[in-house]
Amino acid sequence: MDIKDSLAKSKKRELPFKEVVVSVVSLLLILVFSVADFHEETVEQEDLVFAQVQSGPLELVVSGFGHLRSKHSRFITSSRIAQVEEVLLLPGSRVNADSIIMRLSNPSLQQALMRSRLALARQTASFEALNLSQKSDLLSQQGQLTLLNSELANAQLREEAEAKLISSGIVSALDHRRSVLAVQQLSERVGLAKQQLEQTKALHTQRLSVERKLINELELSYQAAKENVDKLQVRAGIEGMLLEVNIEQGQSVQIGAPLALVGSERTLLADLQVPEKQASRVEVGQLGIINTFSGEVSAKVNRIDPVVREGRILVELELTGELPDNARPALSIEGKVITEKRTSALSIQKPSYVSEQSSTAMYVLNQDTNQLVKTQLEFGKLAGNAIEIRSGAKAGEQIVISDMSDFKHLAQITINHQ
Repeated sequence: MDIKDSLAKSKKRELPFKEVVVSVVSLLLILVFSVADFHEETVEQEDLVFAQVQSGPLELVVSGFGHLRSKHSRFITSSRIAQVEEVLLLPGSRVNADSIIMRLSNPSLQQALMRSRLALARQTASFEALNLSQKSDLLSQQGQLTLLNSELANAQLREEAEAKLISSGIVSALDHRRSVLAVQQLSERVGLAKQQLEQTKALHTQRLSVERKLINELELSYQAAKENVDKLQVRAGIEGMLLEVNIEQGQSVQIGAPLALVGSERTLLADLQVPEKQASRVEVGQLGIINTFSGEVSAKVNRIDPVVREGRILVELELTGELPDNARPALSIEGKVITEKRTSALSIQKPSYVSEQSSTAMYVLNQDTNQLVKTQLEFGKLAGNAIEIRSGAKAGEQIVISDMSDFKHLAQITINHQ
């Protein structure tokens, strides 16, 4: 009797357990069916943004942003201690090489210039006086030489006449010997006078050379002093645009203090900041296009900076085409470098949530059934505002590029047309 009661109680306890299991399984099935991909749901057409798959030639590019800068620039610093008297031009002014940007003052430089000018004037006057004195000496010596030549000629004539008369007894042999001796003495004096004249000329030439060197030294000193004073008129030095003025009127500046920066206005470079992950595709010599927001200009990659800053790398491009009207130094720009050209490829407008070299599930429109079908797409490289499609879609198909994160659990979605 006890055994029967015990079995009956066991059956009563098993029945509620089975019911619980069945209930749990039912709930799970309901949950699975509610989230299953084959569950059908609708979406309003006006909430969708489509992009059509394009087929044809494709330029793969690396895009970035940055600014223009001058290819040629001149950084002006102070060469002397001075005070700013007047600032004539401000940043943005167009300048040529002789344009005066500012005026500085330094009394000691002015005084040094005056001393150099006076020293040069004194030395020049001394040189001229010496030159005149030497010319006078030479004239005096030449006069004496002329007189000696005249005396020698007379003595020679006398000696020749006496030589003819000595045989007749008119002139004694002693007188003739005296005439011969006079000719010899005068000949020696003429020779010595000529030597003295040549030495005097050489001495005068050497003395004038020394004095002329002193004048040259003083001229160099004067030119240096004049250049120092001229530098107080700070000039642009090159044609272009005044980019920076680093001082104010009345300010005192020390040697080496920055004064201004001038850069070329029409010869420009573009500094483009590109993502580090894409920079490996950029090479020197590749072509690019710079957009100044008023026009586009062709360019060529000059240099790639190896340093990474905030996840980007600087690429320097030289502008090779005709510049747009608004092109100027420091102008903000956008640009792209053409890294590769494909003769035939599939592409689509790049969705904001898709990155290159990735695989993403997206919804492709089935026009026959008016449904969106979830399809796995494999993407390649960027091509400006587009991105390459390597697999998962065909040319002409419509793909949803708007945010579909609320429907990511669905395999198919029906479009509701209003």
